[in-house]
Amino acid sequence: MAETETLSEVALKDLDPRLRKQVENAERTMDKNPTYTVDVCMGILQRNPGCLDVRKLMRRAQRRAKGTKTSGLTKFIGSVTSAPFALKAGKELKKDPQAVLESAERMLTANPANVTAYKMLGQAAGSLGLWETAVFAYQDIKTIEPDNMDNRVALMDAFIQAGHPKEAIAEGERILSENPAHEDAQDLLRKASVAESIDRGKWEQEGDFREKLADEEKSVELEQASRVANDEEVLEKLITKNLKRIEEEPEALNLYREVINAYRQLERYDEALDMVAKARATSMGANDPTLERQASDLKTAGMRARIAELEEGGAAEDDPQLKQIKHELHEFRLKNAREIVEKYPNDYVAKFELGVLEMEEGDYDSAIQEFQLAQRNPNVRTKALLFLGRAYLAKDFSDMAVEQLALAKKEIPLMNELKKEAIYDLAQAYEQMGEEEAAINEYKIIYQADIGYRDVADKINSFYAKRRKS
Repeated sequence: MAETETLSEVALKDLDPRLRKQVENAERTMDKNPTYTVDVCMGILQRNPGCLDVRKLMRRAQRRAKGTKTSGLTKFIGSVTSAPFALKAGKELKKDPQAVLESAERMLTANPANVTAYKMLGQAAGSLGLWETAVFAYQDIKTIEPDNMDNRVALMDAFIQAGHPKEAIAEGERILSENPAHEDAQDLLRKASVAESIDRGKWEQEGDFREKLADEEKSVELEQASRVANDEEVLEKLITKNLKRIEEEPEALNLYREVINAYRQLERYDEALDMVAKARATSMGANDPTLERQASDLKTAGMRARIAELEEGGAAEDDPQLKQIKHELHEFRLKNAREIVEKYPNDYVAKFELGVLEMEEGDYDSAIQEFQLAQRNPNVRTKALLFLGRAYLAKDFSDMAVEQLALAKKEIPLMNELKKEAIYDLAQAYEQMGEEEAAINEYKIIYQADIGYRDVADKINSFYAKRRKS
């Protein structure tokens, strides 16, 4: 399969003058005939999908035509009408993301508050490298579903990709203030902080360059500052610079964060942990839950790095040192998860994470309790249902496992990896109950979508071979 071609964002002023004239006429007639405006914009976007100005005009026209406003969007028409488009989009996204863009816009013409369409638009735009368009799509979802955590994380990523690290940081801090245990937001916040530091470093060095144009050494520094965020030399300079600034501004928490993130990028976890401790000793950092979570993440990352180092060095699974570190990692994560749940009893994402660790311990009853509560958070509900079913399976409560896994299967609209897991486990539950026909029917669903998934092909082949013999 050929690699998806990336496109460029195009400003309205850079379009062909004849197209600009069409846009001007369409905008003038929007109040009287918004449908005409939509048609004109759609035609232009088919040839110039990266023109965000035209897409924004079309969105206004779509809402005008349906009588909705950005500040008061409500979901209507229903998810059923979106399902065929969404299923098709899942298959087309890698093959033809531009076609998915057009499908999403047709859905939005019918329903300007269709969250599925905005998600398709954001994903397709990202695949094409149109990150400003992706930001636009995810911001609209946030307007409609402000508590959609998956979307807010996608928005953070789009901000970073589009070169807006400050906006990503602001969104990340809002997410973590609501859910200190959100690992994806933590990771993206680190990336955004480093990117923002690099941007500021480039700007400062550019000023030096302008002042001392003939200075070859400054010229080299400017070139180095333009490297990617994980460039060791750039990060080392950021650390040195910010450590000096901390001496002058010991309460500036943002400086500590930048140093911590740079140390993490360099995989110097002990030094990063030391800096977290210093940050938590400041008046602003003493009660900052994100720093508390960061300390845990860094310790976990350090142990995982040590495990990876031993495994790359050829250590076998029964190597005493490797087994010991893995045990310490599990114990630390379990202890930390329990502390977070105790401290934040309404953090249902943390409850889900604790349940997974308790399952690894074989403490299925405790895990079941956490999964039952975790379902209250829509961002982990389907995963909680899946793991609840697995916990029942582990206890040989097959009928109860079927109920939860069937519900998980139903609530996942697209045939993604998570849905395949739910269907596979549901088939396992039927097998445990001795209902072979029901199990095979579930395996067939996966087989028709992904013949290479686990041992599904073997199970289907065996079933039909046995039936032919009989």
